[in-house]
Amino acid sequence: MPLTARQRSIHNKNGAKRATSFSKGKRKISEGEFLVTNAPSDLRTIAYPGGAVALALLLFARILSAYYGQIADCDETFNYWEPLHYLVYGNGLQTWEYSPVYALRSYLPLWLFAVPAKILSWFMTPITVFYSLRVLLAVLSSCAEFMFYKAVCHEFGVHVGRVWLMLTLPAAGMFMCSSAMLPSAWSSALISGALACWWRRRYPPAVLLTAASAILSWPFTALLGLPIAIDMLFIKRQVYDFMKWSVIALLVILLPTIAVDSWHYGKLTIAPWNIVAYNIFTEHGPTLYGVEPWTYYFVNGFLNFNVVWVYAVSCPLQLAACFVLAPRSTERAAFCAPYWLDLLPLALWLPVFMLQPHKEERFLYPVYSMIVLAGAVALDCLQKMTFAVGTELFRWRKERERRHYLSYTGPLMVICVLVAGVGGISRIAALYTNYHGPMTILRHLPPAPDHAQLNVCFGKEWYRFPSSFHLPQAYATRFISSDFTGQMPAPFAKGHNATRLIHPHFNEQNKGDNRTYLNPSQCHYLVDSDAGNPTTLQPFYHKDPSFEIVASVPILEATKSHQVLRAFYVPVLSSKNTVFANLYLLKNKLVL
Repeated sequence: MPLTARQRSIHNKNGAKRATSFSKGKRKISEGEFLVTNAPSDLRTIAYPGGAVALALLLFARILSAYYGQIADCDETFNYWEPLHYLVYGNGLQTWEYSPVYALRSYLPLWLFAVPAKILSWFMTPITVFYSLRVLLAVLSSCAEFMFYKAVCHEFGVHVGRVWLMLTLPAAGMFMCSSAMLPSAWSSALISGALACWWRRRYPPAVLLTAASAILSWPFTALLGLPIAIDMLFIKRQVYDFMKWSVIALLVILLPTIAVDSWHYGKLTIAPWNIVAYNIFTEHGPTLYGVEPWTYYFVNGFLNFNVVWVYAVSCPLQLAACFVLAPRSTERAAFCAPYWLDLLPLALWLPVFMLQPHKEERFLYPVYSMIVLAGAVALDCLQKMTFAVGTELFRWRKERERRHYLSYTGPLMVICVLVAGVGGISRIAALYTNYHGPMTILRHLPPAPDHAQLNVCFGKEWYRFPSSFHLPQAYATRFISSDFTGQMPAPFAKGHNATRLIHPHFNEQNKGDNRTYLNPSQCHYLVDSDAGNPTTLQPFYHKDPSFEIVASVPILEATKSHQVLRAFYVPVLSSKNTVFANLYLLKNKLVL
């Protein structure tokens, strides 16, 4: 929306103040100069969402993801939803990372969600608690993205800000990340907030949020705080402030983390250090869980951001070309950091993780907002270069000094944004159509009889288990043998000290241990599918006369479906070129 007279006054006044405060001893920069270099020369011609509208749009998009998004990574279920379920209800599945022998995961961030979940559990069913927590995650993510949006408008100009907003709302990557119960997703919000505070020159919260991301969620995200440290230590020379707030962060965040984890594990525990040591200083590290080629993130980035990913990857080249073809348009206000420093978090993160043999989609979550920002900057550079070339070749030349580049390149921006939006919505529709079934299959379980303890078993479809929050009370999840030979979670022990007990079946070598498995005859209900071909350990249980089909939902058979049309939903074409199997909920007639 156009700026009001009061908003223009505040914008110009604040801009002039910042230009003066960061130019001590230098020539004073006029407000007109920074408006020309950092934003359109006539802000009244620029329509962009104000604060309330932007926040409302972000909340709407992210709450939709909380309700309609699926759990894309079984690590989210087993390492976060399950121990959270244990903290709230006293039962759930435990992984080896939570064994006191290894103590790789911290309980403190889980308690931040367990406290409200415990309160909600007094008057809500577990599944309602689950979706309430996802909405909470979505709201927190929206607030962090809103901070990021406001800071982008401040640091890069309102045009880049509005483009960022239009690109991030329908992005499939943001849809999946914003409500995920994963440390990398928490870091996505925390780092977005830290960068937003940094761009607004609010250094104390920038340092604290970076520390919170590194200590509470994922230690490796400390790398993303390096540009903030460079700015404070070497550019602004705020060594004392940096050290002071770093020490405060350690006292306020790290000490409580150590205290909570030491109590849970029954010994002195520094979980952030343990996960760093495991990933870096062990012989095998995470490679036991698979390795991927160097192209993995390029393909994954395109799936989650389509053309925005192409813009983002090409951003350095676009900026370099823009410096050559339209040098004046790349000038920035005195209060802005140089482009290389602003975009350094993404330039650091991508090469580091592309070089790691073990790759997962969630590893890029912390820089998802930066990927969209790099795409918006690249698109802005494309518009500037188009205008620069156009003024030389067409009649725009006579308007060059009086008109802004947006006057002629608006349609280009609209086309690019629409292509990105259609691609994002197409990807989201494909994810929901192809993979949402496991989120609903357990709704068909009946309430358990009084004082009964019933088992719901998973075999070859173990990775589709959504969480114990999806089970009615008195149900427990167990596993049966399958062709998968890796290590599976096991139920938490009974009692108040379950987190301190050491179980012999946990190991760090990803070796399966069938002592925790049940025999299919001991399962009251069984989740199975007719995907693939039956084997000795993976028969089609729905054809076994001892099991009765209670319900079924469709799941995609990826190997039998068209690669592009299973990745992006195209009306009519996708339905004709994708193949679905059935995921069954089976009832054991011999025990029920």
